[in-house]
Amino acid sequence: MEPRRDERLRQLFQNLEIGIGGVSSSLGVSQRQLRYWEQKGYIKPIDEKSGVRHYSLATVYLIAFIKDQLDKGYTLDAAVKNSKEARARSRIARELIGSAFDDIEIIDADKGYGKIELDLKESENHPALRILGIIDENGRHFEVKEK
Repeated sequence: MEPRRDERLRQLFQNLEIGIGGVSSSLGVSQRQLRYWEQKGYIKPIDEKSGVRHYSLATVYLIAFIKDQLDKGYTLDAAVKNSKEARARSRIARELIGSAFDDIEIIDADKGYGKIELDLKESENHPALRILGIIDENGRHFEVKEK
């Protein structure tokens, strides 16, 4: 049986490697700085024993996040703390959305605007609801209707 699309993407995300030179030049973080972050335990190369530093795509995203936080004026410790909080928020949001909504459908997405329709499952505490999230020239807003 062939792996599902999301499993193939997860495997790609886990197996894709980028060398320290590519990370450094792409993100504007010096190799020395990356080695320091490794020593502090903030990031980890894929194979520490080989001496050749390659990073997973997940680590590259972490490096980009930390760099962005530093550029905003946060200290290194605060940037790492913020990255942990952002990962936790993202994981919790994915789990909640996945368990709470029957369907997510893109209705319209031209000119950078879009609408997303969410069907909220019925429970003892609330009726089934349809939530329409809209991003348009007026900003972000929601409409809530009973199904």
